[in-house]
Amino acid sequence: MNTEWRYAWSKPTVLGDLKTHIQDFYVEEQLGFEPDDKGEFCYVFIEKQGVNTDFLAKRLAEITGIAPNKVTYSGVKDRHACTRQWFCLHVLNQEADFSAIQDAFREPESVRVIAQLRHSKKLRTGAHLSNRFVIRLREVVGDLDELEGRLNLIKQGGVPNYYGPQRFGINGNNLHHGKGFVLKGRQSRRKLPKTESFWLSAIRSWCFNEALSDQVENGMWSRLCNGDIAQFQHKHEQFRVKEIGALMHLNVMRGEISPVLPLISEGWEAGTGPLREAAIKSSLMESMDLVNALIAFDLSRDSRLARLVPMNMAWELLRDNEGSAQLIVEFSLPKGCFATSVLREMIDFTDKSAEKHHESIDRQ
Repeated sequence: MNTEWRYAWSKPTVLGDLKTHIQDFYVEEQLGFEPDDKGEFCYVFIEKQGVNTDFLAKRLAEITGIAPNKVTYSGVKDRHACTRQWFCLHVLNQEADFSAIQDAFREPESVRVIAQLRHSKKLRTGAHLSNRFVIRLREVVGDLDELEGRLNLIKQGGVPNYYGPQRFGINGNNLHHGKGFVLKGRQSRRKLPKTESFWLSAIRSWCFNEALSDQVENGMWSRLCNGDIAQFQHKHEQFRVKEIGALMHLNVMRGEISPVLPLISEGWEAGTGPLREAAIKSSLMESMDLVNALIAFDLSRDSRLARLVPMNMAWELLRDNEGSAQLIVEFSLPKGCFATSVLREMIDFTDKSAEKHHESIDRQ
Protein backbone atom coordinates (compact mmCIF):
# COMPACT_ATOMS: atom_id res chain seq x y z
CA MET A 1 0.00 0.00 0.00
CA ASN A 2 1.29 3.43 -0.95
CA THR A 3 2.75 5.55 1.87
CA GLU A 4 4.58 8.11 -0.27
CA TRP A 5 2.28 11.13 -0.22
CA ARG A 6 2.80 14.36 -2.11
CA TYR A 7 4.54 17.42 -0.72
CA ALA A 8 2.80 20.80 -0.71
CA TRP A 9 5.99 22.76 -1.27
CA SER A 10 8.03 20.11 -3.17
CA LYS A 11 10.36 17.67 -1.43
CA PRO A 12 12.98 19.47 0.70
CA THR A 13 16.60 19.36 -0.44
CA VAL A 14 18.15 20.34 2.91
CA LEU A 15 19.20 17.32 5.01
CA GLY A 16 19.29 16.92 8.79
CA ASP A 17 19.23 14.47 11.68
CA LEU A 18 16.25 14.10 14.02
CA LYS A 19 16.45 12.66 17.55
CA THR A 20 20.21 12.35 17.76
CA HIS A 21 19.57 12.67 21.50
CA ILE A 22 16.28 11.96 23.25
CA GLN A 23 16.13 15.57 24.49
CA ASP A 24 16.15 16.80 20.87
CA PHE A 25 12.41 16.08 20.65
CA TYR A 26 10.38 17.74 23.41
CA VAL A 27 6.58 17.55 23.64
CA GLU A 28 4.39 19.20 26.26
CA GLU A 29 0.69 18.44 26.50
CA GLN A 30 -1.54 21.50 26.90
CA LEU A 31 -4.86 20.69 28.56
CA GLY A 32 -6.62 23.92 27.74
CA PHE A 33 -8.07 24.06 31.27
CA GLU A 34 -6.74 24.21 34.82
CA PRO A 35 -7.50 21.44 37.34
CA ASP A 36 -9.77 22.98 40.01
CA ASP A 37 -7.74 21.53 42.92
CA LYS A 38 -10.73 19.74 44.43
CA GLY A 39 -12.57 16.46 43.94
CA GLU A 40 -11.80 12.75 43.93
CA PHE A 41 -9.40 12.68 40.96
CA CYS A 42 -5.66 13.23 41.28
CA TYR A 43 -4.10 14.88 38.21
CA VAL A 44 -0.34 14.32 37.89
CA PHE A 45 1.83 16.20 35.39
CA ILE A 46 4.78 13.94 34.56
CA GLU A 47 7.95 14.34 32.53
CA LYS A 48 9.15 11.06 31.03
CA GLN A 49 11.94 9.82 28.78
CA GLY A 50 12.28 6.34 27.30
CA VAL A 51 8.90 5.21 28.67
CA ASN A 52 5.67 4.72 26.75
CA THR A 53 2.45 6.21 28.06
CA ASP A 54 0.49 3.03 28.68
CA PHE A 55 3.37 1.37 30.53
CA LEU A 56 3.70 4.42 32.79
CA ALA A 57 -0.04 4.40 33.49
CA LYS A 58 0.20 0.78 34.68
CA ARG A 59 3.16 1.63 36.92
CA LEU A 60 1.22 4.52 38.45
CA ALA A 61 -1.58 2.10 39.31
CA GLU A 62 0.90 -0.27 40.98
CA ILE A 63 2.57 2.52 42.97
CA THR A 64 -0.74 3.84 44.31
CA GLY A 65 -2.41 0.45 44.77
CA ILE A 66 -5.39 1.10 42.51
CA ALA A 67 -6.78 -0.86 39.56
CA PRO A 68 -5.18 -0.09 36.14
CA ASN A 69 -8.55 1.10 34.79
CA LYS A 70 -8.54 3.82 37.47
CA VAL A 71 -5.62 5.55 35.70
CA THR A 72 -6.41 7.53 32.55
CA TYR A 73 -4.62 9.91 30.18
CA SER A 74 -5.68 12.12 27.32
CA GLY A 75 -3.12 11.23 24.64
CA VAL A 76 -0.30 8.81 23.85
CA LYS A 77 3.13 10.45 23.81
CA ASP A 78 6.30 9.29 22.11
CA ARG A 79 8.57 6.92 24.01
CA HIS A 80 11.68 8.19 22.23
CA ALA A 81 11.34 11.80 23.29
CA CYS A 82 11.25 14.01 26.34
CA THR A 83 7.54 14.45 26.97
CA ARG A 84 5.33 16.05 29.60
CA GLN A 85 1.72 14.97 29.99
CA TRP A 86 -1.12 14.65 32.47
CA PHE A 87 -2.32 11.43 34.09
CA CYS A 88 -5.50 11.09 36.13
CA LEU A 89 -5.85 8.70 39.08
CA HIS A 90 -9.20 7.96 40.70
CA VAL A 91 -8.03 7.82 44.31
CA LEU A 92 -11.08 9.27 46.12
CA ASN A 93 -9.81 10.84 49.36
CA GLN A 94 -6.45 9.04 49.29
CA GLU A 95 -3.31 11.15 48.99
CA ALA A 96 -1.12 9.60 46.30
CA ASP A 97 2.61 9.39 47.11
CA PHE A 98 4.94 9.49 44.10
CA SER A 99 8.20 10.14 45.96
CA ALA A 100 9.68 6.78 44.89
CA ILE A 101 8.37 6.79 41.32
CA GLN A 102 11.83 6.75 39.70
CA ASP A 103 12.60 3.49 41.54
CA ALA A 104 10.03 1.74 39.33
CA PHE A 105 12.15 2.41 36.23
CA ARG A 106 15.63 1.53 35.00
CA GLU A 107 18.19 3.70 33.23
CA PRO A 108 17.95 5.22 30.66
CA GLU A 109 14.25 5.48 31.56
CA SER A 110 13.46 8.64 33.45
CA VAL A 111 10.22 9.74 35.14
CA ARG A 112 9.57 12.70 37.44
CA VAL A 113 6.49 14.43 38.77
CA ILE A 114 6.21 18.11 37.85
CA ALA A 115 2.85 18.91 39.45
CA GLN A 116 0.09 17.16 41.37
CA LEU A 117 -3.43 18.63 41.70
CA ARG A 118 -6.97 17.53 42.47
CA HIS A 119 -9.79 17.83 39.97
CA SER A 120 -13.52 17.16 40.07
CA LYS A 121 -13.71 15.45 36.67
CA LYS A 122 -12.03 12.40 35.15
CA LEU A 123 -9.45 12.98 32.41
CA ARG A 124 -10.78 11.33 29.27
CA THR A 125 -9.10 10.35 26.01
CA GLY A 126 -8.69 13.33 23.69
CA ALA A 127 -9.51 15.89 26.38
CA HIS A 128 -6.39 18.00 25.86
CA LEU A 129 -6.34 20.99 23.55
CA SER A 130 -2.93 20.82 21.89
CA ASN A 131 0.72 19.79 22.12
CA ARG A 132 3.74 22.10 22.20
CA PHE A 133 6.86 20.86 20.41
CA VAL A 134 10.47 22.02 20.69
CA ILE A 135 12.62 20.11 18.21
CA ARG A 136 16.35 20.26 17.51
CA LEU A 137 17.64 18.97 14.16
CA ARG A 138 21.39 18.43 13.93
CA GLU A 139 23.88 18.09 11.04
CA VAL A 140 21.72 20.33 8.86
CA VAL A 141 23.35 20.68 5.44
CA GLY A 142 22.22 22.32 2.23
CA ASP A 143 20.92 25.70 1.12
CA LEU A 144 20.04 27.37 4.42
CA ASP A 145 18.43 30.34 2.67
CA GLU A 146 16.08 27.85 1.00
CA LEU A 147 15.36 26.39 4.45
CA GLU A 148 14.54 29.84 5.83
CA GLY A 149 12.14 30.35 2.94
CA ARG A 150 10.44 27.02 3.63
CA LEU A 151 10.06 27.83 7.30
CA ASN A 152 8.32 31.10 6.49
CA LEU A 153 6.14 29.37 3.90
CA ILE A 154 5.04 26.70 6.40
CA LYS A 155 4.37 29.30 9.09
CA GLN A 156 2.03 31.20 6.77
CA GLY A 157 0.64 28.55 4.42
CA GLY A 158 0.69 25.42 6.56
CA VAL A 159 1.19 21.82 5.49
CA PRO A 160 -1.05 18.92 4.45
CA ASN A 161 -2.53 17.46 7.63
CA TYR A 162 -1.40 13.90 6.93
CA TYR A 163 -1.51 11.18 9.52
CA GLY A 164 2.12 10.50 10.38
CA PRO A 165 4.05 7.25 9.86
CA GLN A 166 3.55 6.38 13.55
CA ARG A 167 -0.08 5.61 12.71
CA PHE A 168 0.90 2.92 10.20
CA GLY A 169 3.39 0.98 12.32
CA ILE A 170 6.94 -0.23 11.79
CA ASN A 171 7.43 -0.90 8.07
CA GLY A 172 3.68 -0.33 7.59
CA ASN A 173 2.74 -3.40 9.63
CA ASN A 174 -0.53 -1.86 10.82
CA LEU A 175 -1.54 -1.40 7.18
CA HIS A 176 -0.56 -4.92 6.23
CA HIS A 177 -2.51 -6.49 9.07
CA GLY A 178 -5.29 -3.92 8.85
CA LYS A 179 -6.06 -4.56 5.19
CA GLY A 180 -6.57 -8.27 5.76
CA PHE A 181 -8.60 -7.64 8.91
CA VAL A 182 -10.92 -5.07 7.26
CA LEU A 183 -11.48 -7.11 4.09
CA LYS A 184 -12.33 -10.16 6.21
CA GLY A 185 -15.16 -8.15 7.80
CA ARG A 186 -16.37 -7.88 11.35
CA GLN A 187 -16.86 -11.32 12.83
CA SER A 188 -18.88 -10.31 15.91
CA ARG A 189 -20.45 -7.29 17.59
CA ARG A 190 -18.07 -7.44 20.53
CA LYS A 191 -15.85 -4.49 21.29
CA LEU A 192 -12.68 -4.67 19.22
CA PRO A 193 -9.41 -5.38 21.05
CA LYS A 194 -6.85 -2.56 20.97
CA THR A 195 -4.75 -4.27 18.32
CA GLU A 196 -7.65 -4.60 15.88
CA SER A 197 -8.79 -1.04 16.66
CA PHE A 198 -5.31 0.13 15.69
CA TRP A 199 -5.50 -1.77 12.41
CA LEU A 200 -8.92 -0.32 11.65
CA SER A 201 -7.72 3.19 12.45
CA ALA A 202 -4.65 2.73 10.24
CA ILE A 203 -6.77 1.80 7.21
CA ARG A 204 -9.14 4.72 7.78
CA SER A 205 -6.17 7.08 8.11
CA TRP A 206 -4.60 5.67 4.95
CA CYS A 207 -7.79 6.44 2.99
CA PHE A 208 -7.66 10.01 4.29
CA ASN A 209 -3.99 10.44 3.31
CA GLU A 210 -4.59 9.00 -0.16
CA ALA A 211 -7.42 11.45 -0.83
CA LEU A 212 -5.51 14.38 0.65
CA SER A 213 -2.40 13.62 -1.39
CA ASP A 214 -4.35 13.98 -4.64
CA GLN A 215 -5.84 17.24 -3.39
CA VAL A 216 -2.34 18.52 -2.65
CA GLU A 217 -1.49 17.86 -6.29
CA ASN A 218 -4.52 19.74 -7.66
CA GLY A 219 -4.48 22.51 -5.04
CA MET A 220 -7.82 21.67 -3.40
CA TRP A 221 -6.18 21.05 -0.01
CA SER A 222 -5.79 24.76 0.66
CA ARG A 223 -8.84 26.27 -1.06
CA LEU A 224 -12.59 26.13 -0.55
CA CYS A 225 -15.24 24.87 -2.95
CA ASN A 226 -18.97 25.55 -2.78
CA GLY A 227 -20.69 23.08 -0.49
CA ASP A 228 -17.51 22.23 1.44
CA ILE A 229 -17.41 21.79 5.17
CA ALA A 230 -14.81 24.26 6.48
CA GLN A 231 -13.24 24.81 9.86
CA PHE A 232 -11.35 27.55 11.65
CA GLN A 233 -7.76 26.39 12.11
CA HIS A 234 -7.57 26.50 15.88
CA LYS A 235 -11.21 25.96 16.80
CA HIS A 236 -13.55 22.99 16.51
CA GLU A 237 -16.27 25.11 14.91
CA GLN A 238 -17.26 23.87 11.43
CA PHE A 239 -19.67 25.31 8.88
CA ARG A 240 -21.04 24.59 5.42
CA VAL A 241 -19.62 26.87 2.71
CA LYS A 242 -22.53 28.45 0.85
CA GLU A 243 -20.87 31.47 -0.67
CA ILE A 244 -17.18 32.30 -1.03
CA GLY A 245 -16.83 36.06 -0.76
CA ALA A 246 -13.76 38.28 -0.50
CA LEU A 247 -13.56 38.00 3.29
CA MET A 248 -13.72 34.21 3.09
CA HIS A 249 -10.94 34.16 0.49
CA LEU A 250 -8.85 36.42 2.73
CA ASN A 251 -9.30 34.15 5.74
CA VAL A 252 -8.30 31.13 3.65
CA MET A 253 -5.20 32.93 2.34
CA ARG A 254 -4.23 33.82 5.92
CA GLY A 255 -4.52 30.18 6.92
CA GLU A 256 -7.37 30.90 9.33
CA ILE A 257 -9.97 28.74 7.54
CA SER A 258 -9.41 25.45 5.72
CA PRO A 259 -11.54 22.68 4.22
CA VAL A 260 -12.09 19.45 6.10
CA LEU A 261 -12.15 15.97 4.63
CA PRO A 262 -14.59 13.38 5.98
CA LEU A 263 -13.19 10.11 7.29
CA ILE A 264 -14.71 7.01 5.73
CA SER A 265 -17.93 5.86 7.42
CA GLU A 266 -21.55 5.23 6.47
CA GLY A 267 -22.83 8.43 4.83
CA TRP A 268 -19.42 10.12 4.69
CA GLU A 269 -20.54 11.96 1.54
CA ALA A 270 -22.70 14.29 3.65
CA GLY A 271 -19.51 15.59 5.28
CA THR A 272 -18.31 17.48 2.22
CA GLY A 273 -19.47 19.22 -0.95
CA PRO A 274 -20.06 17.70 -4.40
CA LEU A 275 -16.70 18.67 -5.91
CA ARG A 276 -14.67 17.31 -3.00
CA GLU A 277 -16.85 14.19 -2.78
CA ALA A 278 -16.09 13.45 -6.43
CA ALA A 279 -12.38 14.05 -5.83
CA ILE A 280 -12.30 11.65 -2.87
CA LYS A 281 -14.14 8.94 -4.81
CA SER A 282 -11.70 9.33 -7.68
CA SER A 283 -8.71 9.02 -5.32
CA LEU A 284 -10.07 5.84 -3.74
CA MET A 285 -11.53 4.29 -6.89
CA GLU A 286 -9.00 1.47 -7.00
CA SER A 287 -9.56 0.70 -3.31
CA MET A 288 -13.37 0.65 -3.22
CA ASP A 289 -13.42 -2.91 -1.88
CA LEU A 290 -11.46 -1.65 1.12
CA VAL A 291 -13.66 1.46 1.47
CA ASN A 292 -16.87 -0.58 1.39
CA ALA A 293 -15.48 -3.07 3.90
CA LEU A 294 -14.50 -0.18 6.17
CA ILE A 295 -18.01 1.29 5.99
CA ALA A 296 -19.42 -2.06 7.14
CA PHE A 297 -17.68 -1.60 10.51
CA ASP A 298 -20.28 1.02 11.41
CA LEU A 299 -17.77 3.71 12.34
CA SER A 300 -18.93 7.01 13.74
CA ARG A 301 -18.80 10.02 11.43
CA ASP A 302 -15.70 12.15 11.78
CA SER A 303 -13.61 14.60 9.81
CA ARG A 304 -10.15 16.14 9.77
CA LEU A 305 -8.68 19.42 8.57
CA ALA A 306 -7.02 19.14 5.19
CA ARG A 307 -4.50 21.85 6.06
CA LEU A 308 -2.50 22.22 9.25
CA VAL A 309 -1.08 25.64 10.16
CA PRO A 310 1.32 25.42 13.12
CA MET A 311 0.53 27.77 16.00
CA ASN A 312 3.14 30.14 17.49
CA MET A 313 5.88 28.82 15.23
CA ALA A 314 9.40 30.13 15.77
CA TRP A 315 12.89 28.91 14.93
CA GLU A 316 16.61 29.55 15.22
CA LEU A 317 19.34 28.43 12.85
CA LEU A 318 22.69 27.86 14.55
CA ARG A 319 25.41 27.92 11.91
CA ASP A 320 28.93 26.60 12.43
CA ASN A 321 32.16 26.99 10.48
CA GLU A 322 32.22 23.42 9.16
CA GLY A 323 29.36 23.67 6.66
CA SER A 324 26.58 22.24 8.83
CA ALA A 325 24.10 23.80 11.20
CA GLN A 326 21.45 23.06 13.80
CA LEU A 327 17.81 24.03 13.52
CA ILE A 328 15.74 24.56 16.66
CA VAL A 329 12.06 24.88 15.80
CA GLU A 330 9.05 25.15 18.07
CA PHE A 331 5.32 25.19 17.41
CA SER A 332 2.00 23.99 18.81
CA LEU A 333 -0.39 21.61 17.05
CA PRO A 334 -3.99 20.65 17.83
CA LYS A 335 -4.44 17.22 19.38
CA GLY A 336 -4.32 14.39 16.86
CA CYS A 337 -1.91 16.19 14.54
CA PHE A 338 1.61 14.98 13.81
CA ALA A 339 4.82 16.98 14.16
CA THR A 340 6.41 14.72 11.52
CA SER A 341 3.87 16.03 8.98
CA VAL A 342 5.28 19.52 9.60
CA LEU A 343 8.92 18.42 9.64
CA ARG A 344 8.67 16.48 6.35
CA GLU A 345 7.85 19.72 4.48
CA MET A 346 10.69 21.50 6.23
CA ILE A 347 13.67 19.21 5.87
CA ASP A 348 14.64 15.78 4.53
CA PHE A 349 15.39 14.31 7.94
CA THR A 350 16.85 11.02 9.16
CA ASP A 351 15.43 9.68 12.42
CA LYS A 352 18.48 8.79 14.50
CA SER A 353 16.62 7.31 17.47
CA ALA A 354 17.78 3.84 18.38
CA GLU A 355 14.32 2.43 17.78
CA LYS A 356 11.73 3.90 15.42
CA HIS A 357 8.80 5.30 17.38
CA HIS A 358 5.76 3.72 15.80
CA GLU A 359 2.22 3.19 16.96
CA SER A 360 2.55 -0.58 17.10
CA ILE A 361 1.13 -3.33 19.26
CA ASP A 362 3.88 -3.20 21.88
CA ARG A 363 2.84 0.35 22.79
CA GLN A 364 -0.52 -0.94 23.91
